[in-house]
Amino acid sequence: MLEKSRESVPYAKLLGDVIGKVKKQGFSDIRADLEDYEAPHQITGKTNDVNFTPDLTAVKDESKNYFEIAQKIENTRDLVNKWKLLETLASMKNGTFQIYVPHGQMKFTQELIAAHNIKATLVKL
Repeated sequence: MLEKSRESVPYAKLLGDVIGKVKKQGFSDIRADLEDYEAPHQITGKTNDVNFTPDLTAVKDESKNYFEIAQKIENTRDLVNKWKLLETLASMKNGTFQIYVPHGQMKFTQELIAAHNIKATLVKL
């Protein structure tokens, strides 16, 4: 389900924009599912054996950081599970979890993270 949203044309452009912002913040060892980058490692959730792949991972000050691009979807269960897992991993690895929000999707994203108590930094795209 989440992979289907990645097939849209703007996803590659959005991901490229996020990579540029992440580089400006001083992150290194950037992994993204984009040409010229190594893909992030898949993560398996324990509760439902579903595989998740972060949109982007990077390292800064020896801590692992996770980045997502918010996209409106109808069934948010898998998205919430993915974000909660990435939030937990970032916390365990002394990193951050940031969600980059494209124009028109801020309210959806704010409501989702508030309703599910997800600790993430929201960044406008």
